[in-house]
Parts: sequence; structure tokens; C-alpha cells
Amino acid sequence: MQKRTPLKYSFEVKDSYVSVTVTGNFSLSDAKKMYTDALDTLMDKKLSKLFFNAYKVKGYVKTIDRYFLGEFAALESLKYMEKGLLGLTASFYGKEPIIDPERFGELVARNLGLNLKVTTDKKEALQFLGVE
Repeated sequence: MQKRTPLKYSFEVKDSYVSVTVTGNFSLSDAKKMYTDALDTLMDKKLSKLFFNAYKVKGYVKTIDRYFLGEFAALESLKYMEKGLLGLTASFYGKEPIIDPERFGELVARNLGLNLKVTTDKKEALQFLGVE
């Protein structure tokens, strides 16, 4: 049995946004922690745009996990806006099957008020943030 690599991520602060590079195998709990850590970084740097590069993430994401991650991202973002985060725009870039062809998680998050784009096109993800 092959050992799964935990989800790992690193932050790079750009001029007007925070870029998060993500590798390893998907896990809902790791993804939630990563999202919260990214929001902390935004607050610390007084920025409001997040770019997640999940192109190298592997694994399988269940539909229910897509729902829970979309819901978590939207509700966690609202908590941070109440703490003083000045708006939030986020984009996730990756490849299928990590990126859902139906964009279910994006739909959940957007329905709860998060300005989010999920895509397999890196240029589109950066344009959504207005940084490319």
C-alpha cells in the first residue's frame, strides 16, 4: 500500500495578493486548516486576494467534501471579514479530478457569499483576481 503524502502548502506574498502553493494528497481537514491559515496571512498583510495553486494536489474529493469545503470557505471568510478583513476574492487553480468539472464547491461557496472562482486555467484564475 502506497503511503499518502499529507497536504502541504506555502505562502508567497505578492504585491496585491497572497499566493498559496499546495501539494500532496487532498484531505478535507488539511484543506480547512490551509484556508484558515491563508485568511490569517491576508489579515496580517492587509490584503484581500487569495490565489490557490493546487495543480500538484492528488487524490479523490468526494462530493460531500466539496460541499463542506465550499461551505467552510464561505463561512470562515465571513468570520474574518467581521474581524476586519477588507473584502475577499479567491481563486483556486488545479486539474481534474481535484477541480470538479461541475464546480459544485464553487457553487456552494458563491451561494453563501464568497467571491470565488475555481478553474483549470491558471490565467483565468489570476484574471479573476485582477492581478494578471
